[in-house]
Parts: sequence; structure tokens; C-alpha cells
Amino acid sequence: MPGANPLHDRPIDENRPIRVICIGAGYSGILTAIRFPQRIPNLDLVIYEKNDDIGGTWYENRGRYPGIACDIPAHVYQFTFASNPNWSRSYAPGGEIQQYLKDVAWKYDVEKYVRLRKRFEKAVWDEEAQLWKVTIRDLETDETFIDTCNVLLRGTGILNSWKWPNIPGIHDFKGSYMHSARWDESFDWTDKTVALIGAGSSGIQILPQIQPKAKKVVHFMKGKTWISPVGYGAEEGGAADKVEHSPEERRYFAENPEEYKKYRHKIEGGMNKSQLVTFRGTDIQKLFWKISDDSMKEKLKTKPKVYESMIPKYPPGCRRLTPGPGYLEAVVQDNVQFVGTGISRVDEHGLWGTDSTYHEVDAIIYATGFDYSTVPAQPIIGRNGATLQDEWTPRPKAYLSVTTSKFPNLFHYLGPNGGPAAGSFIAMLEVVVEYIIKCVQKLQREHIASMEASEQAQSAFVAHANRYFEKTIFTYKCRSWFKRNSEEGDVIGLWPGSSVHAQRALLDTVRNPLAWIGNGLTTAQVNDEKTTEYLDNVDIPPVINPGPRPEANGMSTQLGEVHINGNGWSHKMPQVLVEELVEAQMTIPS
Repeated sequence: MPGANPLHDRPIDENRPIRVICIGAGYSGILTAIRFPQRIPNLDLVIYEKNDDIGGTWYENRGRYPGIACDIPAHVYQFTFASNPNWSRSYAPGGEIQQYLKDVAWKYDVEKYVRLRKRFEKAVWDEEAQLWKVTIRDLETDETFIDTCNVLLRGTGILNSWKWPNIPGIHDFKGSYMHSARWDESFDWTDKTVALIGAGSSGIQILPQIQPKAKKVVHFMKGKTWISPVGYGAEEGGAADKVEHSPEERRYFAENPEEYKKYRHKIEGGMNKSQLVTFRGTDIQKLFWKISDDSMKEKLKTKPKVYESMIPKYPPGCRRLTPGPGYLEAVVQDNVQFVGTGISRVDEHGLWGTDSTYHEVDAIIYATGFDYSTVPAQPIIGRNGATLQDEWTPRPKAYLSVTTSKFPNLFHYLGPNGGPAAGSFIAMLEVVVEYIIKCVQKLQREHIASMEASEQAQSAFVAHANRYFEKTIFTYKCRSWFKRNSEEGDVIGLWPGSSVHAQRALLDTVRNPLAWIGNGLTTAQVNDEKTTEYLDNVDIPPVINPGPRPEANGMSTQLGEVHINGNGWSHKMPQVLVEELVEAQMTIPS
């Protein structure tokens, strides 16, 4: 019959063999190793990781610089199916997060898919074979080999390529100097004069740790920044910010999983609703600006010149907000000299500020961040010789952040416009994994050789994202990794909406020109309703290794079975946003 589909002589549920390569064994790679085997039959999966162990950024930075920690509540920074009631602090130390990932990997037998000390160097699409040819370097032998796959996943993240700042004379300095991402664990700052350069997440976490024992800290901040008022609205008891979880509190959560689940709903729900402060000119955004300003002015009242130098003209949230417990309290101490300028050069004994002031120091700490370019350093070559480097210059782009035109069967974790502006990154990542799994299942079930986003669909999503961000605070003039560490330009680090909005979009896509994607919000966010349904009815993967990890040596996070709740103390930022800010008259741009 004309127009009829050809009859394939195979059962409807026959799934062809499919090989998948994932680059990176951080959160994305670990989740891939859990969900892909659970969902995809006839799967051949391998994960290549350049480091000596799994964990990605958290392995590389485990306990390295003093004060390293998660800068969002750890109770939000965990998988929905692998609940940990044993976080010692709200902003958990880096080593604790690495232990959590190791425990999850043990429980679900992740490591059988991982090949360590194998660095990704190149990928080329073979049009004739309809396969990716992936070049890997074995770091033990320094030899390269080529592996092939039907589907290639990029799970390399954005915080794994640190760099020295472009300051003349860095390596002329004769004292101790180091980058926060490559901390010298033998360094003792006691009674030393230390220069601390940078006030991003790393610098803000380092200062309170070194200030008490250092003779003097010369703290350089050439830009301006908001420090999130985490302690605002604390319960009676007077604590500015309850970051510690007592053993009794942790035991209670472990023994009462439904209470821990309530607690997590409360924290995560508050974070989901924090998106409301990102819309320009709304009453709630103006109120949050005032609350943030009042908080910093109060904490810096003994050093008003520091307040004047530090406070930005752009609203809080234009750059990534950092809670920084103890940071402002350290800045006002007598042994901290705040320098609100850049550095023109370094010599053997110290640094010259851009204001021509010289500072002699014993040691220099460069907390100057990472390469946020998004463009991969390694060549990825798609159809007809197209390179991802060229296609993503000057503006990285992907359809729904996940897949890019001209690169068949290539999927990105945390791709362009792939990070949530509000809400849980992990919850969003779990949905991205499910989206990619659906694509792979279609390839496998329907015996399709390849798929890719159309140029039209990709361009429509990029245009939608640009229109969305025009009405938000993210397009104010501020230097941010959201905009590839520039002051102006397209926002490419964030999803055009909240985490819960992204979850709906990725699970409920339909075939029309993106009108369905809406204004970046869900009705639950607007109506102040529950936004954390994804924490209920969680699909728990089969546990491969019950019990604690053998090599944990008492460090295991002792994961619970999954459910998460609790009505203990609340993380203060959501409390401000939900209990006080929502009282403001809200007008959300359409």
C-alpha cells in the first residue's frame, strides 16, 4: 500500500544492542551508571574518568582549601533516591560530599562501569558507520586508544579547569603561592601576612578559616559582590545562621525518614520559589534588594568604607549569590585589610595594586576561579566536519540545553542554558538523564541509527532563552559565569526558568514552536503551592550493595532508603523568601 510503513521482521519489544560512552564520573556520570542500566536493556556502558577516583569536582577539591563546602544546603544537593540524613552541616564540607558520592556509587555498583585515569581527548562522528570514534589517553601508560559508541554523553561539568589569573609576575614570587583549586596542604598560614585574591565562592569560604591565625590578611576584591543574608529571620535563639547539625538532630532524621522528607520539602520548596526575586522591577525583587543591602550594611557597620567598596550597583542575584557564613564577620576584623582594587603585577616579595599601592606579603592565595567558557577544550567533530568549538563560538547553543544540531547522538549534561537559576540542580539533572534515556530508548527500540536537534528547534530555544532573560536581573551589567565571566552578553549558564520549570519542559515536550514553554514559572510557584512533588514517589533503583562501603573507615554517610523530610530548623534564605518576601505585592512579567 502506498505510504504504508515497511514491516520489520522483529518483535515489537526487541531492543538492539547499544553502546554508550560517558565522559566524566561526577554527579552526572554516577547518575548515568545508575539509571541507564536500570532503564535500557542490551546496554554496553563505559564511563571514562581522568582522575584517580570518582566524584568529579568534589574529588579534585576534596578537603583541599580550608573551608571548602557546598554553597547551597547539602540537603538539596543529593539524589532523590539516595537520601542522606547525616550531613554534619547545612553547607556540607567538600570531603563529606565526596564521601556521599562514594557511598552512592558503592550502593549501586557504579564503579564497574568506570575506567579511571582515562582522559578524553577527541571525538569524531563517523557518518558511514553512524558511530562516534572517541580518542582516550591512558594516563598510566600515556598511550592513546580509540573506542566507539552509538551515543556519546558529555558529563565533564564546568568546574574542572582552573587557571592562574592574567597577572604579570605571578611566578616571580619567592614565598608560598597557590591556587585554591590546587591547595598546598602543607601550607601553614599561622602568623603570616597572606594576600587573598578573589571573592567568589572559594575566597569567601577561605577568609573565615585563615583570618583567626594569620598575622594579617590582605584581601583583594576588584569587583563587587553581594553576600547572601543567610541569617536573616533566624528563630529565637539568636543564631545568625545555624549551619551545624548536632548528632542528636542527625540521629532523629535517620530514625524518622518521613520527618526528614518533610524537612527536605521545606528547604527545597523555598529554593524553588526563590526564582520570584529574579524578575526585574517587581516589588518582591526590590524588597529582596533592600533586605540584602540592610544585612550587609549592618554587618559592615564598623568598616563603612568596605561596605561602600563592596556593595554592587546591580541587584543581588545578577551574579551567583554566595551565603558565606562568617565572611563579613571576618572582613571587619582588625587583622584584615580589604583592598577594593585589582592587581597590576607581582614581584618577589609582594603585589602592586592597580592603585599603585605595594603590599609585601609572605604568601599569596589565588581564589580566582575556573575557565567558564563552556566550549570544550578537546575537539568534538560532528557531521560534515563541524566542530563544537566553532559552532559554540561566539555563543554556545543547544536545544533544551541537551543536544546540538550537527552532532548526532551527542548529549550534554549541564549544557548551554543548562543550570537552574532557582531550585535543585540535582533534581534537574535527574530529569535531564531521563530525557536522554528516552532518546536512547527510541534509537534502540526503533532501530534508528542517529538523531539530532534541528537547527530550527535549536535557534527557537536560544531565542526564547534570550527573550526570557531580558526581563530578569541576570542581564544587568555584572561579571558572572552565567555570561561566560563577562559583564554583558547572552546568559548561557542558566535555564530560562526554574528547576521545576525545566523538569516540566524536559518531561512534557511537544511538537510546536516553544510557545508551550511559558514564562519560566510553574503555576505552583506563582500560587505559592507545593513545588516538590518530585521528592515523593521516587523511583528507587535496585540496590546492588546494601550496607556501608567497606573502605569507608567510619566515614560513610550511611544513606537512608530514600525518603526525605523534617520540620527542624529551616535554611534561612528560603525562610526570608517564602515567609517574608511573598508578603510583598508580586507582579510577575508575562
